[in-house]
Amino acid sequence: CLLWTPTIQAAGERIDQGIDWDYCAHPDRKQQLPPPPLPAAAPDATRIEADALQLDQQRNTTLFQGNVKVRRNEAYLEAQQALHQREQNLLELEGDILLQRPGLRASGEQGQFDLNSDQGWLEQVEYRFPERNARGNASRAEFDGDNHSRYEDVSYTSCRPGQSDWQLEAESLELDREEGVGVARHATLKLAGVPVLYAPYYSFPIDDRRKSGFLAPSLGSSSRGGTELTTPYYLNLAPDYDATLYPRLMSKRGLMLGGELRFLGADYKGLVEAEYLNDQEDNRPGHRGAFNLEFNHQFAPGWSSEIRANAVSDIDYLTDFGSGLTITSSRHIERRGELRYQDRNWSLLARLQNFQTVDRSIAATDRPYARLSQLRANYANALFDNASLFNVQAEYVYFDHSEKVRGHRLSLSPSISLPLRRSWGHLTPRFALNHASYQLDQNSGSNDSPSYTSSSFSLDGGLIFERDSDWFGLPAQQTLEPRIHYLYTPFEDQSEIPNFDSAELDLSFANLFRDNRFSGSDRVGDANQLSLGLSSRLLEQRSGRQRLRASIGQIFYFHDREVQLPDITSETDSESAIVGELSAQISNQWSSSAILRWDSNLEDGRFDRARAGIHYKDREQHLFNLGYNYQRNTIEDVDFSLYWPFSYRLTAIAALKQSLLHRRSMNQVIGLDYGGRCCWRLRAVFQSYVTDADEKADKRIMLQLVLNGLGAFGRGAEQTLKDSIFGYQPE
Repeated sequence: CLLWTPTIQAAGERIDQGIDWDYCAHPDRKQQLPPPPLPAAAPDATRIEADALQLDQQRNTTLFQGNVKVRRNEAYLEAQQALHQREQNLLELEGDILLQRPGLRASGEQGQFDLNSDQGWLEQVEYRFPERNARGNASRAEFDGDNHSRYEDVSYTSCRPGQSDWQLEAESLELDREEGVGVARHATLKLAGVPVLYAPYYSFPIDDRRKSGFLAPSLGSSSRGGTELTTPYYLNLAPDYDATLYPRLMSKRGLMLGGELRFLGADYKGLVEAEYLNDQEDNRPGHRGAFNLEFNHQFAPGWSSEIRANAVSDIDYLTDFGSGLTITSSRHIERRGELRYQDRNWSLLARLQNFQTVDRSIAATDRPYARLSQLRANYANALFDNASLFNVQAEYVYFDHSEKVRGHRLSLSPSISLPLRRSWGHLTPRFALNHASYQLDQNSGSNDSPSYTSSSFSLDGGLIFERDSDWFGLPAQQTLEPRIHYLYTPFEDQSEIPNFDSAELDLSFANLFRDNRFSGSDRVGDANQLSLGLSSRLLEQRSGRQRLRASIGQIFYFHDREVQLPDITSETDSESAIVGELSAQISNQWSSSAILRWDSNLEDGRFDRARAGIHYKDREQHLFNLGYNYQRNTIEDVDFSLYWPFSYRLTAIAALKQSLLHRRSMNQVIGLDYGGRCCWRLRAVFQSYVTDADEKADKRIMLQLVLNGLGAFGRGAEQTLKDSIFGYQPE
């Protein structure tokens, strides 16, 4: 086939056509090569175009000259000259060669391709992997179909041409697209032309499939561990489970051996983690470690099970080696196993639960009870043509404690309600019984089988008034929603009842309308009270989206509250604190919230609880948070956090939690995320934090270098940022 075409550019210039090396400006866009200019012929047929050709019948060859273009299936070639040996179906190429295959474009000065076997080679090669935003050079490249290739004396980088800020150089590189694996031998990593890392053998994934091998090492520093180096090794054991080994060398502590096993099935998933360290610190135990097991199983319709088994060797382990502020400040480690059933009317629970306390300031008598057996059944159903709702909960628990009374508790709580709902309001009368009986193991002379039976009646009602309004020019609907809740629960003496799991609920707007001021089943509060509340909402008419909600309410008591937790006297105030709540979605980016609690029963009347915050978040992951938190005599904090990309190259990171009560910083985070020329990012984060206001601050530095297309080196700060910056989500 002869066809004249205009002179084309040199292969070295054409190799980057259609490839955007400013790819970090469009992180969601996957690069793809444009289709070759020569359409494909029939399957396994070869199509060749050139300016001229010469037939040599004696040698059985055809010489194509000038702007040669070859297309066979998905492979496309360009060259200045091509000699076709017809008997072997072999193509010898010279001059400005350009090769394009799925996921690959390469140029060279000399090459050869077997059109039958789809094998070939190029010399003096420059190549591009657009899907990975990568490029490089090689003295020779060998190709075996679309899925296998080998490169000699090769370089690899994801930086734009002419700007090799980092580069991997290797004696050889083999890529297997079929298995998703790349293997480099005698590889050297260079940063700004300076060798920084050598590996005689380096295997890495070239797509999203998992593969066994070393992961990028992690380097960091902390005041407790000193300089830290972690070199994880990943084991792809099977499609449904894998493991990671992570030896962690700390200059102040020694070598920690850690491992993680993950497994996943159609109806289950699980995780096992373990760590061990022979600690070199003088004032710590020698042999230290931690264990964590998580397992969830949905083994039949409605049936599920869950296991959480955690343990640490000593009380200071999480403080010394925890990876986040939330973890290091944990007070109790939970272990539990659960079996659950759920259908339309029934829910069943069987549970075992205990705790390991890791806060040395908590006395043994104040540590939580273990539930060595717990069985709970709940039944709910509508009666009388859905006019009423019947609910009953039955529960058996055995509570165990090393320092306090132990015992069995059997409780039963039936209730019936008559919800009357209309578009303009609701009215719900409710009657409930609460019974609990105990079998206790306690000192002689005390009642070892106390019980109580308590009844309660409540009437909850509310109205909804609406009017047209607007929200910054947008049509909106404003509501005014008064609510009234009357509760009567006669006094029932519960002074002989131990407190296994009850606590008085914090007073919030929602809790103004509860039928019991205690959680758990050990206390049912006596009550003769009236709750009044008023709410107003602003809803966009077009979308129904809530833009503003404001609520205020208070409880008025007609009788003293005599039922209390141990060592707490009766409450005699005639009214509760006034509770106000506000939440606003000011715009698609800005939101705010506030909670205020004013207690006139305090001396001179004052706020005993206040919390306010303003938040900003947009689609580009700009985050800004400012908050204030106050609880009388306990907490007074100011929170500030910022995650602000100024461009796709530069992001500022900052967080501060300042205790005004203790006059010290509880958590400080400052960092910078810089992306250089798209092909690398450097994140540096410094953190100073305390888990107790009286302790010395712990400090750590987290450095992470991400080489796009190769991997991340250093210690990531994702957990620190999630703990410190509200709304942060790792990329």
